[in-house]
Amino acid sequence: MKNDIKKFYDFVLIILLVLLTSCSSNDFPTDKYWHSGTERPYVIKGVRYYPQTHYQYSVVGYSSWYGYDCHGRYTATGRKFDKNKLTAAHRTLPLPCVVLVENLENGKKVKLLVNDRGPFACTDKRIIDVSQRAAEKLGFRKKGLTKVRVTCLPKESQLAAIKYKRRPYSTKKTRRYK
Repeated sequence: MKNDIKKFYDFVLIILLVLLTSCSSNDFPTDKYWHSGTERPYVIKGVRYYPQTHYQYSVVGYSSWYGYDCHGRYTATGRKFDKNKLTAAHRTLPLPCVVLVENLENGKKVKLLVNDRGPFACTDKRIIDVSQRAAEKLGFRKKGLTKVRVTCLPKESQLAAIKYKRRPYSTKKTRRYK
């Protein structure tokens, strides 16, 4: 009799645990981020870069574009690069994030998903590399290089982070590294 009661309580306990775990919701993974390697500092050509932990960013500089050579290769986020999508590469912005890129020479604007690291070819002038499709929309594909303003969009960036199953970065400006 005692053995039957113990089995019954064990069974009820298992059922309760199953019900409790199925009812809980966890929007963000707690043990692993989507691609945590994109958060670490890294070195390219002797220069150390520190990825940002916030979305406050608005800078004027130059943009180039990439397409043929990188099409189908993996980005820093682990996804394949498609030259026909509206994407971009940046050295330190949180991955993924959404930026508004404005061509200062003709006034054209486009929103882009930043999902890769770069540009590294000419680090003194270029602040962002855009996909071939983005360069067409911005009107500088044939020119190759243009002056732009890049502004990070915090709300869209947080939604992109959630879509890619990543904990959104803080909207507060914080320093993680010295």
